[in-house]
Parts: sequence; structure tokens; C-alpha cells
Amino acid sequence: MIPLFRKDFPSSKDELAQALDEALHRLVHKEGSIVEVRSRVFPYLDEIAINFDGTRFDSLPPAPSAAAEQIKPAFEAAVVTLSAQKISIHGVPLDLRMEARDVVLHNGTDANGEAMLLMQKVRDGQVTVSVKQLELEKAIAQIGAREMGRHGITLEEVHLAMRARGPRSLAADVHVQARKFLLRAKIGISGQIDIDESFVAKIFLKCKSDGAIGSLACSALDPILGRLNNKSFSFASVLLGEIQFRDVRLAVADTVELTADFGSAPRAT
Repeated sequence: MIPLFRKDFPSSKDELAQALDEALHRLVHKEGSIVEVRSRVFPYLDEIAINFDGTRFDSLPPAPSAAAEQIKPAFEAAVVTLSAQKISIHGVPLDLRMEARDVVLHNGTDANGEAMLLMQKVRDGQVTVSVKQLELEKAIAQIGAREMGRHGITLEEVHLAMRARGPRSLAADVHVQARKFLLRAKIGISGQIDIDESFVAKIFLKCKSDGAIGSLACSALDPILGRLNNKSFSFASVLLGEIQFRDVRLAVADTVELTADFGSAPRAT
């Protein structure tokens, strides 16, 4: 769902490209155009290509207002692609790519009477999110140093190790060495992500350490760990219309990768 921040819905290929580009520029600071629309016979679209490569997201997009009017068909697109390579979300670097084929797009209005574009049907599609373990380790070190620094603790070393526990489960161990004045402590943070058959992910986190400095360091990280520990997230909550997830899987090597397949009907066998 993309709010277009305008009353009138686009009525041509160029208006659609401009409306989408202006709407998505509200989310990020990126030079040049973000959206390209190709169409030989409007409103049938050959491709909608969205490019967020190299951008930084300091916050997640705001949720649009609830739809005030019934949605109705607007466009059909042979393919919709999203490229978001080398982006940063809250300081965590990652890559994201998405491709959806035979897409039916609907239009609607929000509570303020402004136009919205919704992806209603998709024959099949795939989205992949990946992050390098070393890059994730650096991000964890930066976040940990900032939080511990508020308590006068210096973070000296961080080592991250992640491993797959199955196609929908992974475990992570973070080993940290911290110092306050002349006292040092070793801290261990263990984590696990499990995705069940209903495509609901649950996160488990635990911080362990001995001694006063280690306990203080774990306490310093509690605001972050507490927001995630024992929390669940339903992948289905990000989909609208008749689109459903068909499969979600995790892979761990030098890069951690999550891949999800989706579509509006069961895939033909």
C-alpha cells in the first residue's frame, strides 16, 4: 500500500510515475528518480521499477490511514520490481530485492480522501533480504558502544556467530568484551529466531555475564533486548488483498538471507 498524498488518482503513465516518485521520495533522501514506469498500452503496464539502492532509512514508513472507500481495479503490471541494495535501516546495512509478476493494482482513498495504490493480486513473487555477518557485527558493535557508553562502559571487542538450525530457524551468539576503568568483563548474548508454519516469527534473546561490570553492561542493553525478546511478528501482516505467503526460508553462510515466496493462488504443480 502506497499513499500518494494527492486527491486525484493518476490517469496516465507519466502521472503514475510522478505520483509514485514523489510519494517514495518522502521516505528517503535520494538524488534523482526512484520510480520508472514502462507502458505501451496504458493502463496495462509492462513494468514498475522502484530503486532504493544506496539509501538510508532512519525510520520505518508511517502506516497509511484506514481506507475510507471501497477499492477498485486501477492498473495491471506484467512485473513490479524493487531494488534496495546497500541500504541502511536504523544503522543496519542490508540488501533487499523483490519481483512480482502479473500484478493487479487497485486504487482507494484514505480517511483524508487522498489516493492510495494497493497491490491486490500477484500471480507469483519473491522477496529476499540479506545482510553480511561482518556488516551485522559492525552494526551491533556501534549500537552496543552507544548504549554502554551512556553508563561509562567501553566496548572493546564484538564477535558474532550465526548458524542455521533448520530452513526456518537460526541461532546467533554475540561475544562482547567490555571495560570500565581497569575492570573488564566478558558478555554473552544469545539469540534465536523461529518461523512457524503460519509464517509467524518469534525472537528470543538473553544476555549473560559475571561480575558487576558485566551485569551493568547487560542492564545497559536491556532497553534494546527487551523490545525484541519474546516478541512475535506475522509475515502475513505486511500483505494486503488476496496475496498470501507460500514459503519463507532462512539461509546462513557469510551472508544471512531470508527469502519469501508469495502469490494470490496456490502455485500450479
